[in-house]
Amino acid sequence: MRRLLILLLVLPLAGCGGDTTSLEPLAEAARKTTDVAGAHFVMTGKIVGGGERLVFRGPGEVADHGRKLHMRMTMPAEILGMKGLADGDVTFDVVSSGRYFYFRGGPFTELAGGRWVRIKDDEPGFDLGQNDPSQMLEYLHATSEVEARGEDTVRGVDTTHYEARIQLDKVAERVSPEAAKALRGLTEGAGIEEIPLEVWIDNESLVRRLTMDWHPDGGTVAFEMELFDFGDVEIDVPAASESVDLSKLLGGG
Repeated sequence: MRRLLILLLVLPLAGCGGDTTSLEPLAEAARKTTDVAGAHFVMTGKIVGGGERLVFRGPGEVADHGRKLHMRMTMPAEILGMKGLADGDVTFDVVSSGRYFYFRGGPFTELAGGRWVRIKDDEPGFDLGQNDPSQMLEYLHATSEVEARGEDTVRGVDTTHYEARIQLDKVAERVSPEAAKALRGLTEGAGIEEIPLEVWIDNESLVRRLTMDWHPDGGTVAFEMELFDFGDVEIDVPAASESVDLSKLLGGG
């Protein structure tokens, strides 16, 4: 379950209700939104199932047409193994750029002495799935059963609300070989072929909100992201002197 959310996030959108419509509005929105240099967002996520529980929330930014991401992530201390060391919630920063993720604050403070912890996206035992922050928009090219559900307002902006289903076999064709293997494992092992998705698109074909509320096998996979303040966004990627590899911290060389 945790792997599925990571695959879907990273990281990390007036019709007559019920009328089936063309897939083009969603694909066009994915293209138009990715064409914009950057945007700000707020995101929440929750996974419960299979003995696992993952909950997070926070604001952030995407830049360089989705190739860079920064998020100020907040999670319950107990999930991070900090129960008793921290009360309530713990907040830390995440930056994604190229093949690397960078973490600082929260559980990483004591580990790295204030520096950023650098983790490659294929680090053994630390599967982060797709590292492209715009991946969720790419999934709009792999949807089916699209229905326009009517007009809505998101952060004061007029939008059209759509419901659709992500087809995992089509997603597997658009992601890295490693992520495709994980997705095929889901479809073959768990019999999961589609995932519900809701998207809100404004009059300029920009994605304003994405949500997912899915309950496989009695569990929960819930996700919401709102995008706003589109335009040029700057994200500082930590320099080599400001970061240290996780493998070195763990004695791997």
